Amino acid sequence: MARVASGQIGVWKTICEKAFKGNQRIMRGRPNCVCSDAAPDFVAKVGTLCWDKTNSNAYICSVASGTWIQINA
Repeated sequence: MARVASGQIGVWKTICEKAFKGNQRIMRGRPNCVCSDAAPDFVAKVGTLCWDKTNSNAYICSVASGTWIQINA
């Protein structure tokens, strides 16, 4: 596994630009976030974070057409 030195300047910006393409506010600590009563199945910007308050799970939108990935699995 490749390793990168921690503290390398620009790593967080690079991750945000790639993983949160539609949610650049995350870099400033103000990401796009939504809350739902169940696992999300709706359209959202890529990088949007969702909290399923019924099941206490977090998700990130990976495809704008409504593909969500659970991130606390």
